[in-house]
Amino acid sequence: RFSSGRRRRREPAAEGSPPRDRGSMRCQQVAVQYFARSTELAELCSETLSVPQQITSLQLWEEIVKIHPR
Repeated sequence: RFSSGRRRRREPAAEGSPPRDRGSMRCQQVAVQYFARSTELAELCSETLSVPQQITSLQLWEEIVKIHPR
């Protein structure tokens, strides 16, 4: 048992196990801004995307590519 005010130390993840929710977002909408070549390919500077309650940055990228395959 830990005394109050003392933080528990996190153990490193076991090799081969998925990362602990690092890089994920918990929201319903994400504002995406495009720059340079991405603006040309998407044909817009920014947009708001509806996403699941929890999504990783890689999953968000895959959603953007589905919407704007160029």
